[in-house]
Amino acid sequence: MKRPRHMLRYAILHHTGIPEPHFDLMFETYEGSDLATWRSTTWPITQPMSLLRLRDHRRIYLDFEGELNQRRGSVERVAAGTCSVEIEQATRWIVRLVSGSSPLAIELEQSDGETWVCKPL
Repeated sequence: MKRPRHMLRYAILHHTGIPEPHFDLMFETYEGSDLATWRSTTWPITQPMSLLRLRDHRRIYLDFEGELNQRRGSVERVAAGTCSVEIEQATRWIVRLVSGSSPLAIELEQSDGETWVCKPL
């Protein structure tokens, strides 16, 4: 199914089988882009919390679930859908996630280095 050009995709993956299990929040920033990615200790985001900005991930993770190579654990998709990146600045993002009937808007602001504060809007 083809999406309208303005609708981007996102995936939230639960990364387990490693010393520090976490959730990876991944967003397309434009159609066909690599995925802007943050690491979170919990999902969903219900209150302000610190996230770690990771390097962008390959698009394959929008649809991938299972074992990762090189003993890096496994991932399970816990949420996915379409999103809109409303603000994409060097130190501040606002992203609206749509998954079924439960839309969620989050704001990400860089606090220092790779650490960002994420809060629901």
